Amino acid sequence: MGLKESLAKLSMINLKRGELLFKEGVPSNGAMFFLFEGQLDIYKHIEGKHTKMRSILPGEFFGEMAIINNSPRSASIVVVSEGAKLGIINRSTFVQMGQESPEFLFLLLKRVIERLYETDSKIRAIKKKDDDGKKITSKEDHHESSDESSHNDSEASDEHYESQAPIE
Repeated sequence: MGLKESLAKLSMINLKRGELLFKEGVPSNGAMFFLFEGQLDIYKHIEGKHTKMRSILPGEFFGEMAIINNSPRSASIVVVSEGAKLGIINRSTFVQMGQESPEFLFLLLKRVIERLYETDSKIRAIKKKDDDGKKITSKEDHHESSDESSHNDSEASDEHYESQAPIE
């Protein structure tokens, strides 16, 4: 049996816009998911902020850490399209899909590694932006006690950072 046949056998759930599939930090139910229709966004708390990490589009698997080690959810997932149709993959279904379709395991492993790199890069960028912001604030404090020309240089620096698009 191929991957398409395995996916066709999954139990389905339908969610509406704004519904939370799961929240970061809550115990997992040991299930991962496959998105058939709709769009979901992944949010994670980083440096005290609720940060959008990426979107999940139709054809993607997610939540695999719950299958592997039943760990708490590492992020929150919310429906952003009008609705979403998801297939539920529990541990026994996962094992069966892996046996019936080795292609499934390869695709899943490949995507997990890609997401790990993407997430790591995004977290580093967010932390760097926060660190840069702290450096600017520190410079502003120092410049307030300096002369007027030095103060103007600080303002130009602020404009540079404010004009950059925020990292979601």
